[in-house]
Amino acid sequence: MAKSKKQNILDASAELFVSHGFDNTTTLMIAKEARVTEPLLYYHFKGKDDIFSKIIHDVFNEYAQAIEDLPKNTDTEFEKIANLVRLHSQIAEEHPQSAMLFLSNCPSKLLHEHHTCRDILEKQQEMVSSYIQSCLEAGNAKKEFDVHPVEQTTLILLCLINEFMRMKTTRKKRYQPNMQATIEFCRRVLVARS
Repeated sequence: MAKSKKQNILDASAELFVSHGFDNTTTLMIAKEARVTEPLLYYHFKGKDDIFSKIIHDVFNEYAQAIEDLPKNTDTEFEKIANLVRLHSQIAEEHPQSAMLFLSNCPSKLLHEHHTCRDILEKQQEMVSSYIQSCLEAGNAKKEFDVHPVEQTTLILLCLINEFMRMKTTRKKRYQPNMQATIEFCRRVLVARS
């Protein structure tokens, strides 16, 4: 099935934002890449910011759904943490453009209090932190973990997972972190010694 003109605009924009950066991409470039006219682009979107916001929200919604779809009934709480690392590795490998869209365009926008990038980053951090903290608290209660303080360990794991994904996305293959080694590191840190 052929993509709609609106979807062509979004796809072309995402490619240009990754390859040229948001600031260096013009609506004329987007229109040419999408094979539409600028007036048609403005028919579908208010402008470049609107396009960027739509793409970022769509990517985040897919990410949020992937987190929500992680198995909830695992044998151990550690398995949930391992699944979270695996998911981030999978996203970096299968959807590098989506990850690069954030990594290459959002850092300079995080200082703006009401920018889409900042809003999305805060939602991502809250969602992943909540997931990790829930696992750690449940693991402590079951004596699977002996993690204290939970809040600080949650923050450290959030940083580890975010940096893991950044490195998986931006580095050459031979310099990327290894998923299994990262999972084993987490196991050594979290799982209580018998």
